[in-house]
Amino acid sequence: MTTRRVLVTRDPAAARPLAALLRERGYEPCTARLLEASLPLDTEPLREMLREAARPAVPTWLCVTSATAVHALAAVADSPDWSARLDAARPAPLRIAAVGAATARALAEHGVGVDFVPAETSSAVGMLEEWPERIEEPGLEGRQPPAASGAPRALLPVSALASTTLEEGLRAKGYRVWRARAYDMVPAPAPRPLSRIASEPDDAPELDRTAARAACASGELAAVVVTAPSRAAELLDGNRPSAGTAWIAIGEPTARALRDRGLTPVAAAQPTPEALADAVDHALADRRGAPRTTSHDTTIQ
Repeated sequence: MTTRRVLVTRDPAAARPLAALLRERGYEPCTARLLEASLPLDTEPLREMLREAARPAVPTWLCVTSATAVHALAAVADSPDWSARLDAARPAPLRIAAVGAATARALAEHGVGVDFVPAETSSAVGMLEEWPERIEEPGLEGRQPPAASGAPRALLPVSALASTTLEEGLRAKGYRVWRARAYDMVPAPAPRPLSRIASEPDDAPELDRTAARAACASGELAAVVVTAPSRAAELLDGNRPSAGTAWIAIGEPTARALRDRGLTPVAAAQPTPEALADAVDHALADRRGAPRTTSHDTTIQ
């Protein structure tokens, strides 16, 4: 009998929307958190960034690239009204950018509005391609602009593992960029996990790291949905995955991490539950040699 079991590398609460879609499409979802977000030992830089965002001296963008970063800001805030202070600074001199809909929702749950969300691609590259502001600097001609004291600022609260793509791109656009370590991703269970998700967990079975790695090697999984390069490393480094399992990546950085480990993943068009479920359909249809004619078809990058 062909397995329909699909592993989602998220904690059960974060996996809930995707697990529900997979279940509707006839799959048997299970989850493995593998890593958990944890505040860094020194939270003062992040706390100072939040203070600066609420009272900027120059035009400033707060660039939020994950819902987890939102929860980190809430965790280090000086007072319960941090979000009201942040929203009161909008839309001038502060503007807020969110990498995608999930991050915008996390901000909205705290009462913070958003001034920019990329329409096409929810990634650092997508943000840069659609960036809504142009800074005129005569004579730059492609060179990196000087970090003048009056230049607009961009504040980036990010994971310790985050790439420098957004940072470098904004700096090239003329911003003075301040990057602060908002959280670390550590092996689950974390000794002091950052509370991220308020919703109830999905009832899909949860596997610990050992069981998830064993399932990847045994061939009992039809597909694995990998949600970060770091989770690819947790599953695969020192492990030999079954050739019969399809691999789905949440985006290009994760797809690259899987390719670096000898796999051929399908990358979702967007980091949304719908696009990830579509990518599972696509990958498994390819393996069966069946035509992809479902109503769930989408562009798979």
